[in-house]
Amino acid sequence: MIALIRGTVYRRLDSAIIVLVGDIGYEVRVVDPAMFEVGEEVELRTYHVVKEDRQELYGFVEPLDYEVFADLVEHVPGVGAKTALSLLRAAPASRLIEAVREQNVGLLTSAPGVGRKNAERILIELRPIVNRKYAELLSVEGMTGTESTVLAEVEMALRSLGYSQREISGSLRELGAMKDRSAEELVSDALQHLSRK
Repeated sequence: MIALIRGTVYRRLDSAIIVLVGDIGYEVRVVDPAMFEVGEEVELRTYHVVKEDRQELYGFVEPLDYEVFADLVEHVPGVGAKTALSLLRAAPASRLIEAVREQNVGLLTSAPGVGRKNAERILIELRPIVNRKYAELLSVEGMTGTESTVLAEVEMALRSLGYSQREISGSLRELGAMKDRSAEELVSDALQHLSRK
C-alpha cells in the first residue's frame, strides 16, 4: 500500500493534484486542490483505495484530516472514500468531530451526496470512536459549545482564504483565549498574525 508521497506538484485538476515523484506522476485526490501551487514540493499522507477496476490515492497534508477520513471509510458501513472526502470539503475535520459529539445531522447533510440516513449512521458509528480517540481535542481548555462554534467559523473562513490547517491551528494557538471576541475579530487577528510570517 502507498502510505506517503513526497514530490512536486505537476498539475492541479478539479478535485485532485498530480504529484511527480521521479519520472512517475501520481494522481492524488485532495480536500482542496487550490491550496497547492504547481512546482511546490509536497509531502502527503496517503490513503490507498484498491478496487477491482482501479486504484485511487487520497492525500492529506494535515494528520487530523487523514485520521477522520480513515475513520469514516473504515468504521461507517456505506461510506466510501468519495463521501468521506466530500465531508471534509464541506467542513474542517475538527468541526466534523464536533458535529459527531453534538449529533449534528444538519452539518453532515450539507455535504454533497450525504443524505439524512447516511448522516445518522455516521453519527451513531463514529460517536464512540470520537469520544475515545479525540477526547483531548474536544476538551481544549474546557471550551464551551459557543466558543467551539465560533472557532469552527474562524477555521472555515481562513480555510476558504487558502490557508492550510497547519497555518490555521498555529495562528489560533497564538491568539490565545477568545476573551469574548467575535468570529470576525478573531479572523482579523488571525490574518494579522499570518501576514507577519
